[in-house]
Amino acid sequence: MSRLLLTFHRTLPAVVLIAISLSALAEEPLAIPTDGEPFRAKLASVQTDWQFEFTAESDSRKLAGDDLVAWGKPVDPVSGIQVLVVGGGLIVTNPVKLAGESLSGASASLGDWSLPIDVCAGIVLRATSGRNGGEALRRRILSAKGRGDRLLLDNGDELTGTITALSETAVTLRREGDPLEVKLDTLAAIAFDPSLLAAPQTSGLRAIVGLNDGSHVLATEMTADSRNAKLKVAGGGELQTATAWITFVQILGGRAVYLSDLEPASYRHLPLLTLSWPYHNDLNVHGSQLRSGGRPYFKGLGLHSPARITYDLAGKYQRFEADVAVDDSAGPRGSVAFRIFVDDGTGGWQERFTSPIIRGGEAPQRIAADVSGAKRISLLVDFADRGDELDHADWLDARLIK
Repeated sequence: MSRLLLTFHRTLPAVVLIAISLSALAEEPLAIPTDGEPFRAKLASVQTDWQFEFTAESDSRKLAGDDLVAWGKPVDPVSGIQVLVVGGGLIVTNPVKLAGESLSGASASLGDWSLPIDVCAGIVLRATSGRNGGEALRRRILSAKGRGDRLLLDNGDELTGTITALSETAVTLRREGDPLEVKLDTLAAIAFDPSLLAAPQTSGLRAIVGLNDGSHVLATEMTADSRNAKLKVAGGGELQTATAWITFVQILGGRAVYLSDLEPASYRHLPLLTLSWPYHNDLNVHGSQLRSGGRPYFKGLGLHSPARITYDLAGKYQRFEADVAVDDSAGPRGSVAFRIFVDDGTGGWQERFTSPIIRGGEAPQRIAADVSGAKRISLLVDFADRGDELDHADWLDARLIK
């Protein structure tokens, strides 16, 4: 894609069962360590070696990043242009421009920012606020294959070529034959050439960092003091923000190992009638963002009852933890029971946990089960009240603790 100036002007307007309803916990922000109870605290600082300091009233507590699961909670993006960043990141911005090898813009949470173009997967031009704002377009951009830039039009059509010019009213795409001019008021999004996209870091400590306008990025390095924070973005580039605008940090690559980052040994869904449902990593059973109690989740498993998914553990872990719920996509419907079985290597499965019936609209329930010495773990979801109707079961933040 040619590196010209692109400018968009849009309006930015147990067994251990803890069995704690998230709504019964204190108000956010909430820090969840790998060991011990969650605690309320403010993020005070982060050192270059992922050493976190939290403060609550006159007390302070330090945690190594390796020993932190998450702090705070993410929020939905506000209305505006969304720039999609490698590693699942998203920046809410207005305007955005491309000059040379850098994409840049102005953001409420990041100020004037700039990232290498190969870190950016695409741009959603008109995303509304709320739970579903821009999600379908984001999925189209992130699923793009092959070579070339793509224009995603409001009518669902897709044009492939190389962008050669862009004005405030139209974008020009070079294809075979004459250049094609497309009016911006018919354009919903741009997907940059996926073959040029940088690969995110997948090892070592890193974190999903969420901001108060719904922006979030995968950071491979993070530092923060009482005022300012710096984030090194997976794939390249650096962003700056105010520490007070950080609403969420979730550590990856630490002692908490997410099942969605592992390959299951087996998966089976037993259709009640004829419709068979696959499982999804980090998405609900429909392939959309995991969501419960009105808040989004970035990690977890989406299953439909009745189903069973099994993972090899090789005796490496101490505990399994998750928040279990019926996804918000089911509304007040759906009813499931969550069950956990472990195999100590003898081939005999031992039940470690069975939940009460959990229904749509209920708050997530935090659970934990001892898996020390276990060779395998199986997670089951069973239907309850009305067969498998809308049984969109979520294992939110499902993780193994080393």
